[in-house]
Amino acid sequence: MPLCLHKTNRGFTLVELLVVMALGLVLLGAVLKTLVSQNRTNAVQQEVAYAQQNVRAAMDLMVRDIRNAGYDPTDNGFDAIEQATSTLIQIRTDYRGDNDLPPGNNPPYDPPDGDFGDVHEDVTYTVNASNQLTRNGDRIVDFVNGIQFGYVLVDGTMLDPPGAPLTADQRTDLRAVIIGLSVRTENRCPDTGQYRNRGLINAVRIRNMGFQDIE
Repeated sequence: MPLCLHKTNRGFTLVELLVVMALGLVLLGAVLKTLVSQNRTNAVQQEVAYAQQNVRAAMDLMVRDIRNAGYDPTDNGFDAIEQATSTLIQIRTDYRGDNDLPPGNNPPYDPPDGDFGDVHEDVTYTVNASNQLTRNGDRIVDFVNGIQFGYVLVDGTMLDPPGAPLTADQRTDLRAVIIGLSVRTENRCPDTGQYRNRGLINAVRIRNMGFQDIE
């Protein structure tokens, strides 16, 4: 007798295969969309964190310099604040000498020498035409939205911002500086098309000028 073979297993039809492939592509597209969205979000968050880190570092540097303005241990009598406007401040101090020391000093001791002409003793902060915060012309932070200095005088008068550069008498009476600094991210947010901004405001008392109020 002839042997009859019955097939009990059947493969996929072309239609079924096409449906499965279509569903797989949809699922893959959803996964890729999620990954792209996550990457964008991470990139934005990294830029925001970088901007926040930059604005904090710049603020710390300005606070340190302004707080020490007028340090004059040799009593040479120079102006602690040489210029003061709403967008620029020039600070003077005498905390070191000319650094003309023999090698091998660790750490080197460079005592004040009675003037403010040595390295980092005459410091100017402002924002240049490229939107960079500069310290004596050297770039400190990029992508600056703006900087604003305000001033508090010994009698409590607040000039924030000042309408004009402070006069010599006002600079002598200066006791505190209010710093406002705003920095943006390098790139726009892909979702909103806008830059993300981070800013800080700090009020700094000029310690060495405050000593003048002590009888």
